[in-house]
Amino acid sequence: MNIKFLFLFSLSLHVFFINVSAQNAATPVAVSTVDSSINNDNLFTIVYDIQVKTDKRKTGIEETYNGGIQTIFINNKQARIRLVSLMRIESIFFSASDNPERQVSIIKESGKTRYKYYLTNEQWTLANSKYDNDSCQLTNDSLVILNYLCRKAIITLKDGRTLTAYYTNQLKPVNSKIEPAFSCIPGLVLQYEYTYKKGTIIYTANKISQNSIDNNIFKVPVKGYAVKKYCLKCTTKGSNISSNPEID
Repeated sequence: MNIKFLFLFSLSLHVFFINVSAQNAATPVAVSTVDSSINNDNLFTIVYDIQVKTDKRKTGIEETYNGGIQTIFINNKQARIRLVSLMRIESIFFSASDNPERQVSIIKESGKTRYKYYLTNEQWTLANSKYDNDSCQLTNDSLVILNYLCRKAIITLKDGRTLTAYYTNQLKPVNSKIEPAFSCIPGLVLQYEYTYKKGTIIYTANKISQNSIDNNIFKVPVKGYAVKKYCLKCTTKGSNISSNPEID
């Protein structure tokens, strides 16, 4: 399967920081109870710009994804994550279907060869098992993003690798099935980054909305897509279908 870097949307260079307040402290902080006006389980859209920073010239990832967008749509029990970049359009659908074989659908929407995978909930969980038992160090460092004060968290995966995230506990986190990497964070992540061999990938929220969402957004396309068989062994050999596949 060739779905590596599924959600490496190219980052827009327009980062919507209203204010920056880094306190350069790593002391754990107390997190208050989430009190949110946005119910992520019912109706919710968040859009992230994606930026790839690298010192290398003509790196495939940077050229392909820099300037792209990742959007998470949630409506009741349905959800979709969509990547749109210069050279790739892909989606993950989380279905409310009663069909246990099609609870998660991975769709490659662009290019001459368009295809899709169907996964059970169990297969999706296994594909994201690298995030099991991850831990968070919550710090006093902060940013203001979209007028929300966001605290810095350092997420350590079970293999020792780390991600940096800024989250607000004023908004509810996205369901951990959709964003398993952030299961230990007590709020909504508005920015996160990961450093790989050639550079750093940064996702920054530029919009949060509770406006109505067209039901067609959650419909998995039927015609024009070859159906490929999901293979867990394939994903462990380099390809990845997790919600954050760049962390491979």
